[in-house]
Amino acid sequence: MIPDTGARGRAPFPYVGLAAVVLLLHGILVALVPANPYRAAFSFAALFAVGYCTLALIVGDSIRLSAAEILAFSTGLTIFVTSLSALGVSVLGIPITIFAIVIVGLPIAILAWFARRSDRRALAAITSFSRGLFDLAGYSNLEKGIVGVLLGGITAALIVFVALALVHFPGDLSPGLAIYGWDGTTGSLNHTFLQGQPQEIVVSALGGSTPGAFVVRIRLVPQNATGNESFHTVFLTTSPLRLDAFAEYNVSLVLGAGESWTRPFSISVEQPGAFNLYFALLDSSSSVVATNRLPVVVT
Repeated sequence: MIPDTGARGRAPFPYVGLAAVVLLLHGILVALVPANPYRAAFSFAALFAVGYCTLALIVGDSIRLSAAEILAFSTGLTIFVTSLSALGVSVLGIPITIFAIVIVGLPIAILAWFARRSDRRALAAITSFSRGLFDLAGYSNLEKGIVGVLLGGITAALIVFVALALVHFPGDLSPGLAIYGWDGTTGSLNHTFLQGQPQEIVVSALGGSTPGAFVVRIRLVPQNATGNESFHTVFLTTSPLRLDAFAEYNVSLVLGAGESWTRPFSISVEQPGAFNLYFALLDSSSSVVATNRLPVVVT
C-alpha cells in the first residue's frame, strides 16, 4: 500500500488523510456498534493509524523512508503512543478502553493532515481553519445565540463526562461469611477446646446484590488430612452441635439482596487432636462463595 520507488521515496506518507478517516470511523463505531469481531479487527487498523500519523507528524516529507522503515517506525510509535494514552487515562481515573486509547490518535492525525496540506505551514493552516470555524460575522444575533448555546452544551457535556470518570460508584455486593465469639468479636474466638465441652461460635452470612438460596456448611477437618477423605453428615437435634473428624453440618437459608443472617452455634468436638473448623457459604449451584476457618486444638 505504501509506494517504494527505488530504494526510498520522497513522499513516504501518502495516506495520512485515510488514516485520519480510519480513526474517525473507529470512534463512531465504538460509540454506536456493540463489540464484535469485525469491530475488533477495525481497532487494529486504528491502532496502526495512530503510529502512522505520529510518524508523519514527526518527520513530514523531509526524511526519506522506505516502506519497511515506515512499517517498523509506525508499529513502534503505535505501542509508545497507546501506552502513554493508557497511562494518561488511568491517571485521570477514566476506564482504560480501546476507545479511550485510540481517540488520542485523532488529534495527531488531524495535525499531520494539516501539515501535509499546507506546504509545511501547519500552524498557519490550523489557525486559519479554527478562525473560519468560529467566525460568526455573517450570522444574526439569534443564530449567534443558538450557536453559543450549542457550544456551551457541548462544553458542559464534556466536563460532565470527565467529572463522572472521577466518581467512584460502588460495585456489586458479594456474599460474605464471618464468625465471631460469644461477645460478637473475633477476639473472643477460642482456639483451645476441651473434648466434649461446647464452645459458642456466632456465624453471620451476608447476601449479595441479588437475592438467592444459600447453604451454610460447617466441617471439622483434622489438620493432617490429605484432602481425599469423605465427610459424613451430622444433624442438630438438640444443642450442642457435636462434631467428630470429617463431620459436616448444613443449614439452608434464603437471603435477599444485601440481607444478613446470624445464628449462634454451640459446638462440641468429640475427640482430641488438632483440627480446622471450616465455615463455608454455598450458593444455589453448590459453589462456595465465601469461607472462614478457625484452627482449634482439642484436649
